This record gives sequence, structure tokens and C-alpha cells, in this order.
Amino acid sequence: MLALLNRVSILLIFPAVALAFFIGALFYYYRGTYDPPPSEALAIKDIKPPVSSFTTLAEPPPIHDGTLLVDAGHSNGFSQAEVSAFLSTVAARGYTLDFLRELDGFDGGATLDLLEEKLRGADSLVVIQPEDSYSKEEADLVHQFVEEKGGRLLLIADPTRKHKINSLAERFGIFFRPDYLYNLLEYDLNFQSIYVSDFRPDELTNGLGRIALYTSGSLESTGGGLAIPDANTKSTVVESIEPLYPMVKSNQGGVVAIADLTFMIPPQNTILDNPRLIANIADFLTTPQRQFDLADFPHFFSGQVDILLGRSSLLSAGAQMKNLLSGFQLSSEIRAVDDLNRDLVYLGLYDDAFNVAQYLQLAGVQVDGELRTPFTTAIERQETAVAILHRSSQRRVLVILGDTTDDVAGVLDQLESGGFRDGLVGDFVGVY
Repeated sequence: MLALLNRVSILLIFPAVALAFFIGALFYYYRGTYDPPPSEALAIKDIKPPVSSFTTLAEPPPIHDGTLLVDAGHSNGFSQAEVSAFLSTVAARGYTLDFLRELDGFDGGATLDLLEEKLRGADSLVVIQPEDSYSKEEADLVHQFVEEKGGRLLLIADPTRKHKINSLAERFGIFFRPDYLYNLLEYDLNFQSIYVSDFRPDELTNGLGRIALYTSGSLESTGGGLAIPDANTKSTVVESIEPLYPMVKSNQGGVVAIADLTFMIPPQNTILDNPRLIANIADFLTTPQRQFDLADFPHFFSGQVDILLGRSSLLSAGAQMKNLLSGFQLSSEIRAVDDLNRDLVYLGLYDDAFNVAQYLQLAGVQVDGELRTPFTTAIERQETAVAILHRSSQRRVLVILGDTTDDVAGVLDQLESGGFRDGLVGDFVGVY
């Protein structure tokens, strides 16, 4: 019994010691209740917003007619959500959006033909993050579109994603370097989120004070840089002595290249002056000096098109032309009087040529006993037709004359099929 009591006493000693230690510590460390200091009310004027504040643009955009072609046919590495805000900015300026889609199961020739057809109706082209290379023939088409026909081109690539954009960019003297830019002293989210506050005067940089680029690389261009980071911004592959331009223009000015995609992705598209940059890019794309020729039929027309007939026997040809234009979403009407404020299609026989003599003369085309053009020898008129496109600052006039009504209808058939391009003898004259 005594042994049992001893064991119980030993077991009770440990709780007693622990309790004594706790009570001693409580009285030693306890200093009374906590009374928090009074809170300080900050005035609104004393609250400082973050450096990368949000910006919105209030002014209404200028409105223009035209079409922006977006390349989605080269396995382009972007999502609709990433570019929707940017494309909405372009659409708000009155432009129609068109897309170059991938052709599954078709060879490169079909893709080339589709690109050529799409560019005929486009005023500007956007190429973002192509993972498939542009072929030489495709690059040649785009080069002709920009340098010869006055189209505008925007090239964008994110250095953190794979791309083969240089297969097209190098055609314009532009090279996307395989680097990214960083700044260890001043940045937004992290050292790769750089600020740019120095800009070369240009329509693209008008009104810019400071922009934020979140994964930017650098570019080389024969046309020079548009945005110049500060001296603390470095490249992962280029020595500091080299200029580090995240945004450049081509030598001729028709191409803008940006080595960053993030600035147009929500919510980064609203940071600092990024909205102004996006608006400037949209203005650049919607104000090209696009020059259409006869091969671009019917995309040189805009708005309402009048159809005039040289004689009543061509009424069915007029209806055929009206239906043809309608297929391209162009509104037209057969009229008896020429309205000089509207685009015009004139359908007639050679004997009606006096009605459009001014357009024939400007094109260097003569219709008498023979058909003569600046590009061909004299041609017998029998069973032939001629098409002429006249351009002015006010309107476009398409003249189609034939030996018979069947010859005129034959040209319309070729316009519908695209075969008329085989009869082109110049940029603005075709003989059939």
C-alpha cells in the first residue's frame, strides 16, 4: 500500500511543478491590458495611388472606312481574350475586322492564294506571334502590300513565347532579338516589368508620357527606335552599349514592330499611358495610304456604287453587276444620271465610248476601228472587251466596254470568278 502511495505522489509532482512554473511566468511577464493607440484618419489628398495608375481615354475616335486583316493562319500564339480590347479599339474607328484562318489539309499554295485574296481587300495587316514561318512568297506578298500598295503592318511578338516572326519582319529590315528587357532599380510588378518614358517624336508616340511593358524584348530596325528605355534597363543577351528599343518603325514608315504583347492585354492595357499607345496604334492602322488597282476588284469601291448603262440592251448586264457587288456587301443601284460624289461602274459597247471619253483618255486607251492601249499592240475590236479603273481623290470609276453585250457579260463572269486578272495588261487596264 505504501509503495502505491509513493508512485501516486511521484506522478502528482510533475503537474504541480508545471503549474507553479506557469503561475510564476504569468506574474513575471504580464504587464496589464493592451490599449491600442487612437487611429489616425487620413485625408483623401494624403492617399497616394500606386505608381502604375489606371488611365482611360474620353475623346471620341476618328472614323474611317477600311478593313483590318488579322493573321490567324500561321499558328499564331495568342488568344481572343488577349487581343479583344485592342481589336475593339480599331473597330471603334469604323474599321471592319477580317481574319486569315488556317487551312487544314491544304498545301502551302492554297494558303498563299488565300493570303493574296485577303490582302486585296485589306487596308492594314496585324501579325502577332506566328509560330509557323512566313514563306518567301508570303513575305513578298506582304512586302508588296506595304511598300507598293500603301498598306500598314503591325508586328507583335512576346519574348516569353515561341515565334517565327522574323521570317516576315526581316523583309522590312526589322529583327526581334531573342532576349527580354529588365530593370533592377525601377519596375512595376517585378524587374521584367519595365517603364519607358523617352520617345522619338512620331504619330505612334504622340501624347505618351510613360508606358509599362511587362515582358518586353528588344528590336533592331533600319528605321530606328520609337521607344527608348532608360540606362538602367538591360537586356539578357545584348551588351548595354547597344540601343534597346522595344518599339520600332520600318525605314519607309509603313511597319511598326513591338516586342511586347502584354501592354494590350487587360488590365495592363489601362496602365499609365498604355491606352494612349493603343489608340495611337489603332490610328496608325486605320489611316493608311492604301492604293488599289484593278486586280483588287471590287475592294477599291466604298459606300454606294452607281451603275450606268450605255444602252438599254445592257440591262441584264447591269443586274448581273448589281448582284456581283451585293455578294461583296456593296450596295449599288442602276441609275440614269452620273452622281459625281459616288463610285461608278459604266457598262457599254464600244460605240458608247464617247460617254466615258475622259476616262479612256486618262488611261491611254483608244477605241476606234481598233482597240489600242499603252501596253499592247493594236487589237481587232471584234469579240473583245476592255476594262479600265480610274482613281481620283473623290471616287473610283470602273469602265467596261465590249464589242457586243455578250462580250460585256463575259467580262462580268470573269470578274465573278477572278479570272479577269489573267487579262490584265497594266495595273488599271484589262483586255478580254
